[in-house]
Amino acid sequence: MAYNAEKTLPRTAASIFAQSYGDWVWYLVDNGSTDSTGKIIHELAKRDHRIVPLANKKNQIWEPGNGITEVVEPYDDSDCICWIDADDTYKPDFLKKSLAAMSENALDIVACGNDFMDALTNKLVGTRVLNQNLIIAGEGFSQNFIQYHQFMRTYWAKLFSVAVLRRYDSTRVPTVFYGWDTLFTQEMFHNAFRIGILSESMYQYYISQKSASYQWNVKRIDADRILYKAARDFLFDKCGFVSTVNEEFLLLVYMNAIKDTLAVLLKSGKSDTEKLMGILDIFSHADTKRLAAWKNLGTIFGDVAGMTRQRTGLFAAAAKWLLLRKEVPDEQVERFCDVGQLVCAAAENADGWVFFKKLRAQFWIGNGRTDKARAEVDELAELLPADREIAGFQAQLNEPHPPRP
Repeated sequence: MAYNAEKTLPRTAASIFAQSYGDWVWYLVDNGSTDSTGKIIHELAKRDHRIVPLANKKNQIWEPGNGITEVVEPYDDSDCICWIDADDTYKPDFLKKSLAAMSENALDIVACGNDFMDALTNKLVGTRVLNQNLIIAGEGFSQNFIQYHQFMRTYWAKLFSVAVLRRYDSTRVPTVFYGWDTLFTQEMFHNAFRIGILSESMYQYYISQKSASYQWNVKRIDADRILYKAARDFLFDKCGFVSTVNEEFLLLVYMNAIKDTLAVLLKSGKSDTEKLMGILDIFSHADTKRLAAWKNLGTIFGDVAGMTRQRTGLFAAAAKWLLLRKEVPDEQVERFCDVGQLVCAAAENADGWVFFKKLRAQFWIGNGRTDKARAEVDELAELLPADREIAGFQAQLNEPHPPRP
């Protein structure tokens, strides 16, 4: 499907015409574009009868007959389907080699590696590829999870049998602002019995700073949690359990997700209040607390020091931002202190941890909650017996106070 892709669609089309396997049909959807995308699609369809032009009146609102399950209705289960974004390209042998691998190995899905291209410069910036071909079946869905998980994050660069698509169950795919393609592909992997990953890059994915990955939306916070839970659910459903190795791996994936989310949030033009609420939401969640508490993070990769350093950096970034706040709404002070202490503890920032503990004591004293304040101050006094600020808290608590109304 294509949305306002007049500048990139010709490049994508050229890669389809260049396929060494020519027996294909391309359902090319104008997804409610406001530029000349629709015109380009019809010109392409006139040029080549294998292109079927479709159109939605509005972006992402599918017209009857345009949905993928409707498109494949006349096809046999043994036929195949793949997707391509309107700014990306397939290398010439993608279809030929993927179909051959599917036939030779009785596969339901074939995936390949991909190149990451800078959309501005058209230069290669990275590659996702395995060192050797991988067949996944049976116990391999658990044992090889770390190897194939990265290929389960996107729906492109893959060939799916129509039979797998027909087993698609939308009730297992939550609605998310960010990461729907991962959930979709995960559902397809769930329905497959045998999957092959080819150790060759045959797809070029163009990275743009304008994509949703770099734009802030508060729903992204929930999306990180949904994706984390969905991956664990996938393993439970597919394998019957989640191994300790896979548990740790998914925590590392979650860590990278919230690291990216935090970076996008802090770079956004949102107000400090909105940023505060986002950080409190991210770092007060049970999944994030689990990440903070996981011992020997990085064991699965033999890099405890490196992964622990990354985790420390994530929590330190949140702690640094929180410690610079001058004002916090009264209704958020306790949560602010809870999260502040958590991130400082995880970042090994003892001074910051004490700061938030003092702030909580001060807040409770100011609000007449002397029992809570006294317990907090007593703990602080035991840790820092010579601290003058803590002595001041003790003096305030020892002063006679009129009963609260």
